[in-house]
Amino acid sequence: MEYSVFSQKLKNKVFGEDLNYEILETVLKNPQRYIGLFRVTNAKTKLIQNITQSCEIKFGDFLEEIFTEYIAEMGFENLNKKIGTDDENNDLNADQVFCKDGIVYLIEQKVRDDHDSTKKRGQYANFIKKIKCLKKMYPNAKKFVAAMWFTDDSLKKNRKYYLEQMENNTDLLLQTELCYGIDIFNKIFKRVDIWKELLSHLKRHKDERSKDILNVPDFDSSLQIRKALLKIRDDEPNLIKKLLSDKVEYIELRKELFPTGKNLEGLR
Repeated sequence: MEYSVFSQKLKNKVFGEDLNYEILETVLKNPQRYIGLFRVTNAKTKLIQNITQSCEIKFGDFLEEIFTEYIAEMGFENLNKKIGTDDENNDLNADQVFCKDGIVYLIEQKVRDDHDSTKKRGQYANFIKKIKCLKKMYPNAKKFVAAMWFTDDSLKKNRKYYLEQMENNTDLLLQTELCYGIDIFNKIFKRVDIWKELLSHLKRHKDERSKDILNVPDFDSSLQIRKALLKIRDDEPNLIKKLLSDKVEYIELRKELFPTGKNLEGLR
């Protein structure tokens, strides 16, 4: 994949215009998170935390989406990621599901292995649920290969736990793998060149953005926030009504984020 394509996809996913909309929507739905005497930081400082968290989540989503494209590039057929429901009728979606030569592959993809004990058990239980779903969906498959893959190999907090669970597998038609970083390309794809390309693109993008400083748009006057407000007015008019209401929390929110009211003009 050309770097220019990779970079544009990353920029659109992580730093696109939707970011302002989503942050503003979060603020309007949860004003108590940004105001009050029992917060040592002001609303703008809290916004920086939210934007950083949102970018990290979106970066994980980007890695999943770009890897789906790489899977096709490596000659595999991507399958529908909506793979069914669990015993409680909850929808199950795979991070990656694809096939080749009669073998169905499942990859549960996470950025890093740093979960606490409760989350690691839930994550592995979810992994098993998805394997069961796939076996029902593709009963004629020759074999199933299911992997948990953490793209960042610098953290392996729960490696021992996951390996112990996988050792319990007695299904001869199921191969389970635990992978960190390059492992997935050695064990499943035999394409180390793709891993090297991915790392090269990520490093180049990081170098290009090394001097960037995260800025919170001025809620009171920025054009980006004005556009987001107008879009929310069309999509969720009740949120704008709350923002302009006499409720104490929204009066305080306006004082902190919209002190002159410039971007609120004409919203009613």
